[in-house]
Amino acid sequence: MSERDGCGDGLSSDGAPDCIPPRAPRGRRSGVILPGQETDSILLENVKAAPRRSSIIKDPSAQKVGGGRKKTVSFSSMPSEKKVSSAADCLAFMQGGCELKKIRPNSRVYCRFYTLDTDLSCLHWEPSKKDADRARLDVFSIREVRTGKSTETFLHNGPLSDHLAEEAAFSIIHGDDYQSLDLVALSADVANIWVTGLRYLLAHPSIIGGAGGGVGGVGGGPGDGGGVTVEGSLGNKMRMEWLAAEFSQVDEDGYGIVSEDVAVTTVCKLCPGIKEAKVRLRFKEIQSCKEKLTSHVTREEFQEAFCELCTRPDVYFLLVQLSQDRECLDPQDLRLFLETEQGLSLATTEGCWELLKRYEPSAQGRERGLMGLDGFARYLQSSECQLLDPEHLGVCQDMNLPLSHYYISTSYRSYLLDDQVHGKADLGGLIRALQTGCRCLELGVTDGPE
Repeated sequence: MSERDGCGDGLSSDGAPDCIPPRAPRGRRSGVILPGQETDSILLENVKAAPRRSSIIKDPSAQKVGGGRKKTVSFSSMPSEKKVSSAADCLAFMQGGCELKKIRPNSRVYCRFYTLDTDLSCLHWEPSKKDADRARLDVFSIREVRTGKSTETFLHNGPLSDHLAEEAAFSIIHGDDYQSLDLVALSADVANIWVTGLRYLLAHPSIIGGAGGGVGGVGGGPGDGGGVTVEGSLGNKMRMEWLAAEFSQVDEDGYGIVSEDVAVTTVCKLCPGIKEAKVRLRFKEIQSCKEKLTSHVTREEFQEAFCELCTRPDVYFLLVQLSQDRECLDPQDLRLFLETEQGLSLATTEGCWELLKRYEPSAQGRERGLMGLDGFARYLQSSECQLLDPEHLGVCQDMNLPLSHYYISTSYRSYLLDDQVHGKADLGGLIRALQTGCRCLELGVTDGPE
C-alpha cells in the first residue's frame, strides 16, 4: 500500500487518521460531486465544516513537495549523513526519528513518526490524539523484536500483507500479554537500524534511563558528544584497538597525529579497493567541520573516517544478527552461518578456526578466536565466497566437437508470466528461469515515461 493512499473517515484508537484504500470522492451530504465543482475546493470545505477531520484531509494548497516529515538513511561521506556502522549510530538515528507504517489486524495502515527518547527509555509516536503519556512504549516492556512478516497481523492480513516488503517489516513484542506492534519502514536499511538498535537495548538494559542529551561514542570510538554513553560491544572494542595499533605504527613521532597523506595511505592499505580521492575528501570534510587550520589527522579522526568509509551496512546488519549484538563471531557462529546461509553442510569448527585466523585482521581477535566486522567483510569478499566454481575459471569441458553437438539452455521472453503477447512482466519469471538452469536470457528494455 502506498503512503498516498486515501485516508478513511474513521479515527484510530489514538485518535489519529488511519489510511485505507481510497474511495470515490463524495459531496458533503449528497454523496456526489456536482458538475463544475473542483475536488480541492470540496476537500477544503469539508475540512472547515468538520474540525475532527482536519488531521485526515489536509489542505492541498498547503502541501509542499518534499515537505513531509520523512527520514531516510544515506551512506555518503558527508558529516550530515553519517554512515551507520555501530549500535550508537542506530540509536542516534532512532532518536532523530523517522516515519514508520503501523499495521493493524483490520487491514488498516497508520502513518506515524516514531522517535526514541534521549534517555533511551521509551518510544514515542505522532500524530496521536492520545495523551503524551499514552502515545509511548516503554523499552523495558519489550520482550522481543522480530524481523519480517512473522506475526499474526501480517500473516492474516491477506492482500495487504502481500504488498508489504518482507525485508522492511518488523514487529515489537511487548507487555505481559505479548502484544505485537507491527511496523513497516520505508526501506530495508531503516528497518535494520530499528531492529539493531532495539535489540541492542534489550541486550544492554543498563544504558536505558541515563541522563539525556544524545548518544555518545561507542567503546572509545568517535561519538557525537555527551549524553548517554553506549557501551562498546566486544567486536567494536576489538576494531578500535586494531585501528589504534595500526595508527601507532605510522605515528613515528608518537605525538598522536599523522599527516593527511599518511592517513589516506593507511586507510587504503587496510581497506583495499576504496578510492584514495574518497578517503582524502572525507578527511578534508572532518577538518573543515572542526575548523582546523592544519591538515594533520588525529587517531580519533582516523578511526572515525575508517568506520564511516569502510563499513558496509549490509555486512554490519548481517553480523549483528549472527552474533547476537556482540558484533563478532566465534567459530560456532561462523559454522552456523556457513551451514544455514551458505549451504556448506560439511563445514567444521576446525575449518572455521582456519578461516578466522586467515581473515581476521586484529591480533586480539585471532588470539581469542573471534572474527570482527572487518574480518567478516574480508571473508565475504574473498574468492572462497564466490558463486563461481573454481574449476570453471578455465575450460573444463571438451569443446572440440562441432557446435551442433552442444545444447545451450536459453529462455525467450521469460520475464512474461502468462502468455507471450499480453502477459504480465515480472522479475519472478527471470528468477525461475535461472533457477531451472537457464544460461542465456533475453531482456527487453524500453524507454520509460520520463
